[in-house]
Amino acid sequence: YYLGIRTNDEDPQFLDFMMAGKAQGWIAIGFSPKHDMDDADVLACALHPTTRIPEVLDAYNIPNDHDNIRDTIQNVCPHTANFSNGRITCFFSRAINTGYPQDKDLNGDYYEQFAAVDNPAVVSGSSVSLSKHEHQTPSISKEMVNPAKDSTPLDIAILLPSSSSSSVSCPSGPSSGAQYRLVTAIPAGCDPSNCDYYLGIRTNDEDSQFLDFMMAGKAQGWIAIGFSPKHDMDDADVLACALHPTTRIPEVLDAYNIPNDHDNIRDTIQNVCPHTANFSNGRITCFFSRAINTGDPQDKDLNGDYYEQFAAVDNPAEVVSGNVTLTYHGSQTPLISNSKVNPASTNGSVSSSPLRVTLTRAHGILMVVAWPVLAVIGIFFAAWMKPVLPNGWWFQVHRAIMLLSLFTASVGFLVIFVANKDYSIPGLIPLKRPLNIAHFVIGVLVMLFHSANPIIAVFRCKPTASRRWIFNVLHGTIIGFGIGTLALANCGLGVALFEDIFAHIAGGHTLLWVYIGFVSFIFVLVAIVVIVKMKEKEKPLSMRSIVMKYFAKESTEEVEAPLIEDKDSSQTPSKAQLALALRYGVMVALVGVTGSMMVAMVLLLAIS
Repeated sequence: YYLGIRTNDEDPQFLDFMMAGKAQGWIAIGFSPKHDMDDADVLACALHPTTRIPEVLDAYNIPNDHDNIRDTIQNVCPHTANFSNGRITCFFSRAINTGYPQDKDLNGDYYEQFAAVDNPAVVSGSSVSLSKHEHQTPSISKEMVNPAKDSTPLDIAILLPSSSSSSVSCPSGPSSGAQYRLVTAIPAGCDPSNCDYYLGIRTNDEDSQFLDFMMAGKAQGWIAIGFSPKHDMDDADVLACALHPTTRIPEVLDAYNIPNDHDNIRDTIQNVCPHTANFSNGRITCFFSRAINTGDPQDKDLNGDYYEQFAAVDNPAEVVSGNVTLTYHGSQTPLISNSKVNPASTNGSVSSSPLRVTLTRAHGILMVVAWPVLAVIGIFFAAWMKPVLPNGWWFQVHRAIMLLSLFTASVGFLVIFVANKDYSIPGLIPLKRPLNIAHFVIGVLVMLFHSANPIIAVFRCKPTASRRWIFNVLHGTIIGFGIGTLALANCGLGVALFEDIFAHIAGGHTLLWVYIGFVSFIFVLVAIVVIVKMKEKEKPLSMRSIVMKYFAKESTEEVEAPLIEDKDSSQTPSKAQLALALRYGVMVALVGVTGSMMVAMVLLLAIS
């Protein structure tokens, strides 16, 4: 695409235009007060779809819209126009100020929009009009210009390379042996040729206002670096190298993440200077440059302090309106640098040890131990062991295990807040997705009730009191079984989130199914203990103790006496009862230990 503008020699109130470009449909220049195509005064040269003869035309885009309308009054003076070898070339003039309401006074400041489109023009009546540009989105100048006054060595000629929608003037790239002053290597110390991810930044030799980048990584979709003032991916300036999903040719692109969101948008102005890019042996490697301060509001001034985010993603990029665009990274969540760096001046290596990942794993392990292991065992003793361990022994075990469960869960609860201490919305937890919100809200509710249940137990009434059933319903049914079940479900949700964010296990939610199998195994084993191992005369009383006393107002004489007694009883259990309790206790302990080892082994596999 080429556009040249000059003042007419014969009448200085007119401007002369030369416009040329590779196109099969039409080429155009638009002048708009906005960095957008709407409310633009458009001058175009379009091929008649039948005769293929180029025609100069005057048009405009509707304010607050992109629809293009042919002007009723054609305030243009065509001189010559031709179409050959796939190129349209037109010479024409136009008054600086036509006085027509749809024409801009060209003695003013405007963004220029440049288009070379292959879609054929349309004929309405006998007049040629512009068609939709579809995927060939017009490029927009980086700064406003005054067509009537501004000048460059080319008389406001804007020359765009076909591979970029940017009007930036690019310096030469780095030499093959160039040394990079700011390096990120994952794993640390790896060679750039075999790193999982590598980023090198240096100041350009030709123009110190530009930075050179070398970016490489093992990926089947795209690799990227993001610069954000937050320890998060939102509000990040993103530079990426993405494989075209069809051609598999890598392309350097400029993008950004929306503030307070993770959605990635391809920048309208591509302020990057691609040098070389290749994809081989499963590795993407790109060399490119970018101005430290482009002036684009979507680009960060790289002479500032930012957290760096590093991504190497297998999800394929997608093509939107003809442009390669980044897709969601899925489970391959970018790592974030431990501290801020200044890309324009910092020297050395960037550390990105995944502390948040480690703490998140610790949170998961602690919660799995606290609920599927300890809480289930504690509830087991309260619900089924009263016939076997009367006289308060079941209560002592139940209380000790539930307090240990509360302590373990509390530590896990605090750990996840520490892991996310750099997040700010809301408070300390990054709520970006519905699953995160659900896990967070359920977790807070569960911890509140889990902490309240021991306090409720302190103020309970005697087993023989007429209103004891209220305590049974609140302490046992609502909080014990209800919140316990909710906690088990929330642990499963946490495992699923862990897999999505950190585990990098190939498909199928492997950890989630292991967790579901583990919890099911515990409940099946407990059921077997109750149904098969207990004496026949103890089964009805045991089952009734877990069901009926919580859901209906039963007399304490029927349900709890004489076998099910409170901790204050002075009777001593018989040797047979102790032997039976020991047998059940060992079985439950084996279940707990085995289950804990299974979960720990799976999580350690995920860590490695």
